[in-house]
Amino acid sequence: MPIDGPELLRAMLVSLAALAGAAFVHWALRRVGRRLPLLIARRLGWQLSPGMQLPWQGILELTLLIPKIGVWIGSIVFVSDQFGPLQQARTMFTHVVEMSITMPLFALSGRSYSAIDVLELPAVLAALWVGVSVVTRGLKLHVLSAAGMERGAQEAVALLTRYTLIFLGAIVVLQTWGIDASSLTFVASVLGVGIGFGLQHIANNFVSGLVVSLERPIQPGDFVKVGEWTGTVEKIGPRNTEIRTTDNVSILVPNSRFLETEVVNWSHGDPLSRIQVPVGVAYGSNIARVRAALLEAAHSHPDVVRDPRASVEFQAFGESALQFELKVWTRDPRIQDRLRSDLNYRIEANLRRDNIPVPFPQRDLHLRSPQLDQILTAWSRQQFSEAELAASNHRKAPVEVPQGPLNGNAVADDLGPRAWSDEELRAVVDRMRGADGISISDRRHLLTVYRSCFVGREAVDWMTRALGLTRIEAVALGQLLMERGEMHHVLDEHGFKDSNFFYRFRADGADAIAAEARIRA
Repeated sequence: MPIDGPELLRAMLVSLAALAGAAFVHWALRRVGRRLPLLIARRLGWQLSPGMQLPWQGILELTLLIPKIGVWIGSIVFVSDQFGPLQQARTMFTHVVEMSITMPLFALSGRSYSAIDVLELPAVLAALWVGVSVVTRGLKLHVLSAAGMERGAQEAVALLTRYTLIFLGAIVVLQTWGIDASSLTFVASVLGVGIGFGLQHIANNFVSGLVVSLERPIQPGDFVKVGEWTGTVEKIGPRNTEIRTTDNVSILVPNSRFLETEVVNWSHGDPLSRIQVPVGVAYGSNIARVRAALLEAAHSHPDVVRDPRASVEFQAFGESALQFELKVWTRDPRIQDRLRSDLNYRIEANLRRDNIPVPFPQRDLHLRSPQLDQILTAWSRQQFSEAELAASNHRKAPVEVPQGPLNGNAVADDLGPRAWSDEELRAVVDRMRGADGISISDRRHLLTVYRSCFVGREAVDWMTRALGLTRIEAVALGQLLMERGEMHHVLDEHGFKDSNFFYRFRADGADAIAAEARIRA
């Protein structure tokens, strides 16, 4: 119905006030969206800089967008209620929109579906994906981590849990939406053909990711080398794996490469790894001092482990140098480049201190020509007397080679494995049988008691502690004692091993064997 003058004026004033209020609320929300992130950052003690993008600023702006839209929609509805024609137009528009989104578009399995149903399904599936991601993240952070599970196992369990929940949830949503899962057989067959032809690489990487998560040849935190890339595994995804290189660059490697190509995993099983450092010295250098300088550089570095022991190998007689190689062991393969560099610095300083030259490639050029020899001979006869020519052609006496490290036996221990003398072996046996030696007592195995014997593993522990040997060197020394007849296995069935076998010294053998014989009798 028509509106008279005063009522029209009042409706216009009220509408303007409503629009002004909506504009004010919009301005206030926008100001809150700008100021609130800065207040939160200052409260947390962050150092702010001009143009700095805060991590929660985008989330806050997206959250405030909802009340902004709601304020304007409410103001428009309020203004349309003040005028009859606008109210009728709004009602007609609402009715048309409602019919368009609720009108059936197609039918499936006896049920009709409208536009709102079509929009509802992807929204529910997206909500399902977000919910499952939150659940699996909470499972990994609060359950698996608290249980002390390894990082790789956590990723594998979380990945399988996510896929299982999404699959089951999608089936439930489709059933609720009215789609029978059995009716998806045709769709699945079509997708299978598509995967076989067009998506085979994606399917290959996806299945490879599942195999990697189950078999765990690599896991997050491992230090690996794949092709030309070397770095730490950060995350194993459904299609690719993220590797952060030593240059702090993220490389995404397809999962199939971990099953189809060779992968070097320094962290798999035991992270202990060996590093080789080649060194060349000049001919004539004292090789014993070279070896001592290299070992000193290795023993002085804190990242070089003591067991296994560092070693020096004489590789070859090179064209311009004697070629050595220092081999050390470390438990952190990530620092191998830095460790190799540190050792090179220390080796160079030790060689310079001991006056051991490091050579560079040299070449000697020899020219042979009969005509040139005749010219030089004629010129020499003109310039020098016969006595001077005879003196220059006289051969030099052989130079006596001084006795160095290679000519004596004093450095035999310094050039290779130690050669134990009989006196040293007897001294070792006396120490092992002494008060501060190993435990020698009667020991029982099943129903048999063995007199005056010791355990091989305990003997290895004593030799590593008292003699400063590695376990490998201790086993070799024990075997040498057995070969010399100083000790033997109680049943003479085994050599010396780092195990729980029983052994007996020769000095304790006669009385012990006699006692065992009396017991058996």
